[in-house]
Amino acid sequence: MRREFHLWLRAAEDDLVDARDALVRGRYFRVAFYAHQAVEKVLKALFFVVRREDPPKIHTVTELYALLKESSFRLDRDLEDQLYILNKYYTVTMCPDAANGLPSESVDRLEAERALKLAEEVLSYVRRYTEGCIWRYREAYLSYIKKIQIR
Repeated sequence: MRREFHLWLRAAEDDLVDARDALVRGRYFRVAFYAHQAVEKVLKALFFVVRREDPPKIHTVTELYALLKESSFRLDRDLEDQLYILNKYYTVTMCPDAANGLPSESVDRLEAERALKLAEEVLSYVRRYTEGCIWRYREAYLSYIKKIQIR
């Protein structure tokens, strides 16, 4: 797989670490922000695998997911149904005008925990999906090598 895939995936994993740290510190708006960032980055990583192209410069996770679905990638239905939850955290957790107040007062513990759990589940799903892709590519490659050796 392309180097960029691994870079985006590692960045997503780093964001999950930051989200967990923020939860411990009671910085719930940061948990939600990093959860959004983790999912945005892991979906962008998938562009290198699923669409074989650079990801678009958009931040709405449902838009990114819709583009991946066009190329036959699908999350489990329960994850797909919850993905929209993360969209608002891109702006609400950064901008006072989007939050109608302080971002730090825009997300409570329950919301933060829900966002973090969703992000962890999406990353876990993508890891399993891409491991399957690596296995399929490996099998196809070995099959190709065998055909060449037979000739």
